[in-house]
Amino acid sequence: MQGLSCLLNLLPTICKLDIRASEAVNEIQLKTCMSQFIVRTPDQLSSLLQAFRKEAGLTQEEVALRLGVSQQTYSAMERNADKVGAARLLRLFNILGVEVALAKPLQASEASSSSADKPAW
Repeated sequence: MQGLSCLLNLLPTICKLDIRASEAVNEIQLKTCMSQFIVRTPDQLSSLLQAFRKEAGLTQEEVALRLGVSQQTYSAMERNADKVGAARLLRLFNILGVEVALAKPLQASEASSSSADKPAW
């Protein structure tokens, strides 16, 4: 429990999330600092969509109505976000008031500056 308390104290200061831990830690991180975080796998999208929807104070039915789908369809999208197309996902983020920003990892940026003729990936 002491480690969890320490984590909660550090997150607002760091305000940069790396969602790789258990679901419980993910939920704590999302509630503590929803302003900026790193998404590395599609599996992370479902919990993010749910957290963003709840943070916006919207029900699944309200989001579904704005998206133009049934509540059942939206529920399936939220559960299986890794299967949702990019255009629909971007529209959904817009409805939830979420901005998507893409960035290269810091290590890749450093590597590309030292060898400009090779891609970082």
